Amino acid sequence: MSTSNKKKKPREGMVENPTLGGKIYNIINVVFLGLVIFACLMPLWHTLMSSLSDGQILMGKSGLVVWPEGGFNLGGYKLLFRDRKIIEGFINTFIYVIAITGVGFVINCLAGYVLSRPTKLKPILTFLIIFSMLFNGGIIPLYMVVKTLGLVGTRWAVILPTCTSGMFMILMMNAFMQVPKETVEAAKIDGAGHIRLLFKVMLPQAMGLALVTIINTAIMAYNAWYEASIFVPTQKHLWPLQLWVNELTAVNENFLNYANPDFNRYLIQFAIIIASILPILILLPFVQEKLEKNTT
Repeated sequence: MSTSNKKKKPREGMVENPTLGGKIYNIINVVFLGLVIFACLMPLWHTLMSSLSDGQILMGKSGLVVWPEGGFNLGGYKLLFRDRKIIEGFINTFIYVIAITGVGFVINCLAGYVLSRPTKLKPILTFLIIFSMLFNGGIIPLYMVVKTLGLVGTRWAVILPTCTSGMFMILMMNAFMQVPKETVEAAKIDGAGHIRLLFKVMLPQAMGLALVTIINTAIMAYNAWYEASIFVPTQKHLWPLQLWVNELTAVNENFLNYANPDFNRYLIQFAIIIASILPILILLPFVQEKLEKNTT
């Protein structure tokens, strides 16, 4: 067969024109993703614009708020941050996030290291952790355990039960198992013990998935409120921000009962939501790339 009859291969760097089906798929894909983005952003936009509106005018408004009703108004935010409870809520939340993330990271590393070693108990331990992911005793047995340990009413009651999960332990196990055996054996020959082998040899090579567990633990700890509502229900000085969101929203629902109602109090329910999610929105661009890189 002559070379002239052979099908020419596209040169490297050439762009082939998409087919009609490919163009239709791209259009449908763009429209669908646009609708998803719109559905995700509009509730946040509605809440933001509502928090900047005039409270009295907003109360008579129904439907989506796309621009501040009655002009820009920061009265809701002024009332919100005038309350010291919000500052305490932020401080408590950051304490819980740092403590839960730190304790959870250590536990995940230790558990993942043990599960990654070729021991006789590895199948049993792995089964027990996976079983705990599928079934649990419920909140009442958990409360009884925490109460028996004398932790109810303390910060540790919020930190310890939520610092880790079986999924993160399995992730760390898989991360450590991907470390080359030659590297582990060389470290053992050089006299490395378990602690040195874990933190100086294996963990630096497994920091990709470890970072995923750290970020996800921090996000879950920031949004957590249920455990605090159970273990520190009356210790308001220990409440995280998410509990204060519910508390202040409920308190300000009856502001019309006063003789001279301050309609800015109606805006607090929107302002506190924006204030609570703002730190996550600020940090998300910095961690999104690392999450995508290490989970793919």
